[in-house]
Amino acid sequence: MHPSRHGEKRKPGRSNLLRRIEELETRSVDGSGLALHSPQWLAFWQEQFHLYETGQEHVPLTLEGARAVCQAIPDYQGDEAGAEVGAQ
Repeated sequence: MHPSRHGEKRKPGRSNLLRRIEELETRSVDGSGLALHSPQWLAFWQEQFHLYETGQEHVPLTLEGARAVCQAIPDYQGDEAGAEVGAQ
């Protein structure tokens, strides 16, 4: 075992495992080339979804990107229904 920065013993494979996890995380991108579920990633897919809706050229939408865009849209339907009932 090798001592860590704090003087405790750790297994030699742990640093290798952490390095491999970090490497995989950096590869966690889709067609946008951005880290999944980051604010920049969501903004990219919102723009692509807007381009799709307006009939403009866009990258192929991914299921994950479309889901994120739909989940980011506030659900006003319930609020409007409640307002209509209260208005009567």
